[in-house]
Amino acid sequence: MTTAPTQLDILIIEDDEGDYLITKALLDRAQTIEHTLDWASTYEDGRDAILTDQYDACLVDYRLGAKSGLDLLEEVNEHGGVRAPIIFLTGQGDLEVDLHAMEAGAADYLSKDNIDAPLLERSIRYAVERKEAEQRIREQAQLLDKARDAILAHNMDGDIVYWNKGAERLTGWSREEVLGERAHTCLYDPDEEDKLRRCHETMMEEGEWTGELHMRTKEGDELVVESRWTLVRDSNGAPDQVLVINTDITERKRLESQFLRSQRMESIGRLVGGIAHDLGNLLMPITLGVKVLRRRLQQTDDKIDQVLTMIQKSAERGGNMVEQVLAFARGVEGERVALQLGSIVEEIEGITDETFPESITVRTALSDDLPQVVGDATQIQQVLMNLCVNARDAMPDGGTLSIEAQAVELTEEEAERTIDAEPGSYVCVRVEDTGEGMPEDVMDKIFEPFFSTKEEGEGTGLGLSTAYSIVQSHDGFIDVDSEKGHGTTFWVYLPVSEDADERRAIPETGDGVAAGRGERVLVVDDEEFILETTREALLDAGYRVVTASGAEDALQTVGEDEVDVVVTDLRMPNMDGFDLIRTLRAQYPNLPIIAASGVADGRTDEALNAGAQAFLAKPFTAEKLQAALHEALHAPDEAPAQ
Repeated sequence: MTTAPTQLDILIIEDDEGDYLITKALLDRAQTIEHTLDWASTYEDGRDAILTDQYDACLVDYRLGAKSGLDLLEEVNEHGGVRAPIIFLTGQGDLEVDLHAMEAGAADYLSKDNIDAPLLERSIRYAVERKEAEQRIREQAQLLDKARDAILAHNMDGDIVYWNKGAERLTGWSREEVLGERAHTCLYDPDEEDKLRRCHETMMEEGEWTGELHMRTKEGDELVVESRWTLVRDSNGAPDQVLVINTDITERKRLESQFLRSQRMESIGRLVGGIAHDLGNLLMPITLGVKVLRRRLQQTDDKIDQVLTMIQKSAERGGNMVEQVLAFARGVEGERVALQLGSIVEEIEGITDETFPESITVRTALSDDLPQVVGDATQIQQVLMNLCVNARDAMPDGGTLSIEAQAVELTEEEAERTIDAEPGSYVCVRVEDTGEGMPEDVMDKIFEPFFSTKEEGEGTGLGLSTAYSIVQSHDGFIDVDSEKGHGTTFWVYLPVSEDADERRAIPETGDGVAAGRGERVLVVDDEEFILETTREALLDAGYRVVTASGAEDALQTVGEDEVDVVVTDLRMPNMDGFDLIRTLRAQYPNLPIIAASGVADGRTDEALNAGAQAFLAKPFTAEKLQAALHEALHAPDEAPAQ
């Protein structure tokens, strides 16, 4: 097969004109290359000509007066080198000179005594092709360096032989630091050893492997990468190298974890919401019934009074737990006003200073001019206090609790790192301890209700789940970071707002609530025992009472009898409480209505917007019911909430 001629620009550096003419004649007889030829007769002229970098090949006499071709090559390399391959020509063969020339970067070394046209032609062609191949490799390497992925290769012994810029950016290790090092030892988590062995076995059997691995950076940080291994074979088909491409998915995995946690919380929220509703209904007859019994057994002995007190406290504890479950499921509804978080942090500092062990140092740092947020002060204090108590429990031998608050601005990119976050202005409260820390599998579950790392009887497992939901109900979010043995940090983000919601809250009152004056109260609920105990409690409080077991019965009762106020459950079969409120409001615009429910559906606002004056969360006490009735009946100048 005849090789097509190639047009090359060739430079000859030769201080002997006779040798130049011989070399020129040999080139003229070349069959596979066409060329143009320039001649430089001195070292200096040759150096200047080479540095123009306009030639495809350079033939250099090894002896150039007082200097040599090696001197020329070294000087050219000091100026950054050239693309043209350099072939040395000498009048005598010298193995040591040959070796020095090749080490310095010469493409070939030919003896003038043994040179002929085919040899010279072949040397030039191979040198040019090899140089072009090296240039292509360099260009490909430059492209690989621009890749975001970490690309590396290691030989069959595991020694790293290639390392691109993406690998440097991802791990912090430079090319010089890792070339020749064992990839498995310096890059991957020691716990991945078994998995790495299985990866290698699969790759050897199938030629490739893809999966997730845990890598380590130079600083010791852990990364999760999607890793693709490909077996590279040599020209004989024998395994030669392993090409590895690692894509950083650490952030994606974190967001996936947050998303799954959020979905899990939502599902559990729906579940516990229904449980809370049933528990609330079960506890209501107890809380209301104790009140009735106390009034009717005023002359009883101390033993009965003691039993009633125990029943009442147990019911109240159960009610508090139901409220915590509801808070988890939908966030407790409360008064929304403009708040200065700095004041709440200072209150927390005072409480912790007085109650925490002396072995725990509490430090606070508040930025100047913190913007206001809108929220319920008691609920937010509950969130921060819960985080502080958990921090205290994580430091049984003492430590430092740090509470800091500052204004932050979340960009779109920063907000994308947390599943519940939106870009905007926030006040961030950071609660950090130097305690025991948590492993990753525990940290993933801490916001789930009833999950606790404490001993049985030392906690309900509702604290963090309640905090999570309260913050969500304030349109904020919580982030957490922890490592076993290195403490835990919580960040609570609450959005900045200039407007405060003027929602009315039911006041906390005791036995001093004014009794009824014979007003007629319609109680609507599909649970018979709730109707009965509520009826007895209200009769004892001085009200007249009529009951209805459903919305249809309630509408009929209001149409037939005079009713001064309605107390209705929201969750009922057929026609629910929301539709009942809307119907009553349309037909009787001035009729006071109180909504009551234990359902964790976050629909308090819907009940108020439908026309209810107030909302009672089940289980409620007789005092709260009386307070709500008194407010609804004796505030005639206030229009119902629309």
